[in-house]
Amino acid sequence: MNALDLLVVGAHPDDGEVHVGGILALAARRGLSAAILDLTAGELGTRGDAATRHAEAMEAARILGVRRIIMDLPDARFEETEPHRIQVMKMLRSLRPTVLILPDPDDRHPDHRRAFRLVKEAAYYSGLRNYPCPGEPWRPAALAWVGGENPGRPDLVVDVSAVWEQRMAAFDAFGSQFTADPSQPPTRISDPAFRRGVEGRAMHWGSLIRVAWAEALWADSPVPRELTQLLARLS
Repeated sequence: MNALDLLVVGAHPDDGEVHVGGILALAARRGLSAAILDLTAGELGTRGDAATRHAEAMEAARILGVRRIIMDLPDARFEETEPHRIQVMKMLRSLRPTVLILPDPDDRHPDHRRAFRLVKEAAYYSGLRNYPCPGEPWRPAALAWVGGENPGRPDLVVDVSAVWEQRMAAFDAFGSQFTADPSQPPTRISDPAFRRGVEGRAMHWGSLIRVAWAEALWADSPVPRELTQLLARLS
């Protein structure tokens, strides 16, 4: 299998679209190989079931023009243990991403925080030749992460104005999660204010670089060269 240029990891289907759908759409438009890896099927969410969320996730990936792989780690119950770490390592050794984008390490959702720690560790160990895990060793060259609701000043800002409508169409593909439906239990993310928050942050980040819409990333300092090189290919 050819190595991926970009892999976005989420704890649940829709996590990637909330934060970096524009970056994914730009990657596909520029001919880069990009994919989304969801650790779980989101089967314990208040609204929708695993089958519905799977169909929505695949439609969102189609809209963005990227591949999607949904793992079967247990929603809300995956752990930072060796069996789950090995499953993620096997996936990384198979997909071989150059750049890896992870969930927010300080997000309000425990699954997002745990996913960051689990995948970051797996990304390091997957590069160790003698680690007892199937597949050829592979370590991503660069790692970044998204921000939550109050993330502070980003390290990198990417203009996604050219694909904004496409990016939000992928977001809206998750109707079970983000649609205000009075026949369904109300949730925080189904309230229209959640969508406005996504738009508001993108407008704010866009204002930092004087564009209409932007997405933000955070990374360890110094920012890895491979990450800045990939983002330069999106412009």
